[in-house]
Amino acid sequence: MDSTRFSRGEFGYLIGVPLAWAVLLLFHPVGGEDEYYAGVQGHADRWLVVHIGMMLFIPLMAGAILLLVRGIESRAATVCRIAAPVFALFYVAWEVLLGIGTGILVKDVEDLPADERATGEEIVNDFTESILVRDFGVFVAVGNLALLTTMVAAGIALRGQPGVSVPVSVPVLLIVSAFLISAHPPPFGPIGLLLFVVAVLLYTRSLQAARAPAA
Repeated sequence: MDSTRFSRGEFGYLIGVPLAWAVLLLFHPVGGEDEYYAGVQGHADRWLVVHIGMMLFIPLMAGAILLLVRGIESRAATVCRIAAPVFALFYVAWEVLLGIGTGILVKDVEDLPADERATGEEIVNDFTESILVRDFGVFVAVGNLALLTTMVAAGIALRGQPGVSVPVSVPVLLIVSAFLISAHPPPFGPIGLLLFVVAVLLYTRSLQAARAPAA
């Protein structure tokens, strides 16, 4: 059990990373249901800040999940340790291309003469429809699948520990959080990250309960 205990700093990391990411996502521009240009136009600076931040928070979140299963030796924990870096790699790639790339393009189009903006808008929308970067495209599909795999495996690994009574709500919350984080604009992403925090709190409480008889 010693390897599953978290220091104050580690616990702060487990809670602080998803909470900070959730706050960032509250500023994610929402709009343009059919075309990205319409949703980003007029909000390009805020769009860029959010997605540059996401580029940092994604690997931090993967690290939090890995910390959660640290010291657990099981097949599920191994799957989690493999899937988490895959999630980080492909989701960051998607964020750089679709998030940051689109924001830069939109800012450039907004600086064009009025009679050229229609062509620029078409270029932006064509870019966001690329099979690599579009919603349900290659990068995000692999990233989302890896995130779901990571959360499922983490939930199984946590609940399967001998000597610790982890409530079934922990893996359920982790799995639900994966789906909501995948749809990251508010309200979905922030809610998913809050559910992850709740799962962490429930898990750490079960660790404390398991150690109580020995105290």
